[in-house]
Amino acid sequence: MSNKDKILSSLLHAKLCDDCLSITSNVVPRQTVYSICRSLSESSVIARVRSNCDQCGKSKTTNQLLDENELITDEENHSLNIDSSEPSWYWEGNVQSKVVHHLVINGFTIRSVADTATRTAGKDIVAIKDSTELWISVKGFPEKSKHIQARHWFSGAIFDLILYHGENPNVQLGIALPDGFSTYGNLAPRIRWLKDSMPFQIFWVNETGAVRVE
Repeated sequence: MSNKDKILSSLLHAKLCDDCLSITSNVVPRQTVYSICRSLSESSVIARVRSNCDQCGKSKTTNQLLDENELITDEENHSLNIDSSEPSWYWEGNVQSKVVHHLVINGFTIRSVADTATRTAGKDIVAIKDSTELWISVKGFPEKSKHIQARHWFSGAIFDLILYHGENPNVQLGIALPDGFSTYGNLAPRIRWLKDSMPFQIFWVNETGAVRVE
């Protein structure tokens, strides 16, 4: 998917400023988002107006689709092929998006966000506040072999934190998980000993998108 298509996909259900659009679409640097959105605006595909961004809530220049039924791709001029099926709320990308929004409204600056759909290598979320970085490993909940696979994913998130701590013991650490699943809920208390020796936070995201931090 081209950067232009990523941006259009991200604007299907939200009105976003360039900063939040860069994070949501995983198109960097921000200047690339600005250039593409200016071109889309000149082509009357989107409107660029000053209003409150749906993600960060700030009054900024935002981007909004004018007609979702007339989306076009770049060079080939084919209709944008976006899967109409909505991923589950507990999909990793949705969990990641909600945590990013939570961090932004709580004063964090987002440094980077991994593309979970393409399994981009690196930290899932890197944010900074008051000169201290926060590195977060994000996991969703599996659709198949749920109990067994969820245990593997939980273990993977904890192992990510161990690697992060080894890379830089001065950063804050966190994992982000969908809330309400017994597998994760039962495993979390069993690693309290690790939180005592290597402090980290758990960002629980529920079905409504609310985030609670443990």
